Amino acid sequence: MDSDSTEMVKEIKDKVILHWNCRGLVEFPEAIRIYGSHIQEIYLKWNKITTLPSWIIELFNVTNLYIYGNLIKEVPPELCQMNQLTVLDLSANKLEQISPYIGNLISLKSLLLNENFIDKLPNEMNQMHNLEILSISGNKFVALPEWIGSLPKLKELNADNNCLKELPNRLTLSPQLSIISVCSNRLRYLPLNGFVSSPCIKFDANIYLNYLSYPLLYQLTSQYSFIQDQRNILAYGCFATCYENTTLHPNIKLKIKINEKDTDFIIELPRQLLKVHNILENTVISLWELSLRKVYTERYKHTLNISISPININVQYEPIQIKNCQKFDFNVSCNLLMNGPISICVNFQCQQPIFTEAWIIIGMNYYGEAITTVALCCCKRCAAEFSKHSNMTIKHTWYCIN
Repeated sequence: MDSDSTEMVKEIKDKVILHWNCRGLVEFPEAIRIYGSHIQEIYLKWNKITTLPSWIIELFNVTNLYIYGNLIKEVPPELCQMNQLTVLDLSANKLEQISPYIGNLISLKSLLLNENFIDKLPNEMNQMHNLEILSISGNKFVALPEWIGSLPKLKELNADNNCLKELPNRLTLSPQLSIISVCSNRLRYLPLNGFVSSPCIKFDANIYLNYLSYPLLYQLTSQYSFIQDQRNILAYGCFATCYENTTLHPNIKLKIKINEKDTDFIIELPRQLLKVHNILENTVISLWELSLRKVYTERYKHTLNISISPININVQYEPIQIKNCQKFDFNVSCNLLMNGPISICVNFQCQQPIFTEAWIIIGMNYYGEAITTVALCCCKRCAAEFSKHSNMTIKHTWYCIN
């Protein structure tokens, strides 16, 4: 045994935490297998490791594993059987996909997958009910699965520097979420509903994001004790009048007419919305929308309360225990119900959920003078009532262009 190996073995025997960063290692040291059954944390950052050994499963006491900045191309099934792990850092490697077996890591609290080449998360990850931090910045994600919002203990979601065009609506119902960071993506809108957990949302440098919903604007501005330039306080590099013009998005698009001097611009609504009406349009709501609202209100208590002075928003959501209910058979409808309404009617005295059809008011208000704001109402009557008593100082004319 050479002196380096002797020193390595001695270090393994004497410690429960191994700090072996920046050592030029090309493989996972087998000495850990032989002498390190007691080891609890392993740091192997900034090495040249290309694969993880199958015997890694034998490290029964390891709870924290940091392999940041190596050359790993895949996650072996054996790693996914280490269900005692609480922290796993695979950032800055060569990963293109994540094994579905990762869902077996039921004790995991922090999963760091930043700076890889991943474009999809396996559905099996919805079993990770102890996950608190999910960090996937610097990958190739275009969309995130709705089940992320169903992780009961998720507190922090970091997804900067991807290609995201929208966020899961289910995130608005996530009970513990405190931080969402989605800077430098291609977001065209944020969820329209207020968030139950009122998280801090960082979304700088989304150049195609050109409006906020009325509830979300209030929720975000209420986090600041003073308001000056809303564009830069809420998000630098957003709220311009540019639009990503592509025929690939079937979402409803509205052309906004500000005034005769300014250039008109386009906003894109979330894909859940299938039909929109202006405040003067008196039409019958579809039976599908009515049935979604009825079934949802029978199963969930979901309210949205907005106070103007001081700025405050309170969103409440909780399941209602019911007996002898009939099963809702349509898969699309079930998904809509589980992922939550796109908004709650902003007329305070109404509180009806909105899923696929809404009356829309667009403008600006005192607390967001530089930001175009969209308010959703459940019917013409509520839209008229909201328009009469809201603090929207400017209201824009709009019309659908698709």
